Amino acid sequence: MATSPTDAWPSLPYDAFAPTGHLLHMGLQAIGKLSLWKPFEPEWANVALEVTSRGLTTGLVPLGSGAFSVDVDLLAHEIRCDTTSGKTGRVALGPMSVAELTGRIDDMLGAAGVEARVNRMPQEVPHPVPFDEDRQPRPYDRALVHAWWRILVSVHRVMQRYHARFRGKTQPIGLMWGTFDLRDVRYDGRPVPPESGAGYIRRNAMDAAQIEVGWWSGNESYPKPAFYSFTYPQPEGVEHAKVKPAGSRWDPTLREFVLDYDDLRACAHPEADLLGFFESTYLAGAERAGWDPKLIGPAQPV
Repeated sequence: MATSPTDAWPSLPYDAFAPTGHLLHMGLQAIGKLSLWKPFEPEWANVALEVTSRGLTTGLVPLGSGAFSVDVDLLAHEIRCDTTSGKTGRVALGPMSVAELTGRIDDMLGAAGVEARVNRMPQEVPHPVPFDEDRQPRPYDRALVHAWWRILVSVHRVMQRYHARFRGKTQPIGLMWGTFDLRDVRYDGRPVPPESGAGYIRRNAMDAAQIEVGWWSGNESYPKPAFYSFTYPQPEGVEHAKVKPAGSRWDPTLREFVLDYDDLRACAHPEADLLGFFESTYLAGAERAGWDPKLIGPAQPV
């Protein structure tokens, strides 16, 4: 797959990316779990990976009287751990099994003086296999990884404009390594009782009224990259709302608004249309759920 380094919205076919995506996803889960060392913040605000000009980062993670960070460089295709003591470790990314990759990440952390042991069981994925038992060889397609990250950068750019208008409680834009999606979430301040039978992750994530928008590269149940938006708790009638742009729709199985990534790529003005998707689906949910209209500030000039 040939992708221009300057292509803001590159192609990312699900079937082509999925094998590489699995290896990348599991590696990012192993790295993302290190953020659990940070003080817990409501709705897991402390765990998201931040998008950078070269890939993703944990940001500063406490370590004794100092700190460390892990950066995933998707231009050089390597992982690096740096500590405030000056110690470092590196891992080159390439074709291998999940077990080999996570083992190398452990070695990298050890070389940097970070004695870490994270839960080996993947989170929020169907049919989870412990990292150290997932020994099937996996490809690592650099061009597809670069395309995936380049999409994150483009989506992040639009999300920043969407994020900036909200005057209520929110979280930093970030990649949720459990579900492998880049998301922005807004809260109106009202608590929500936990769902009956909800697990620990969901109880702590869905304990407040919220509207989330995001992008993910697809999964087994929805095998194509797409943007999504949902309001929680789901207000009555939201599925009938008219949202933008053309091609956006309510998915009754996912129970959220969806805009397929390839449909956005075909738009004449993808950034404006994506912002329209975020803003129109927010209004669809907020108005029906009775959110305060004053939570949204004036639109900023483009």
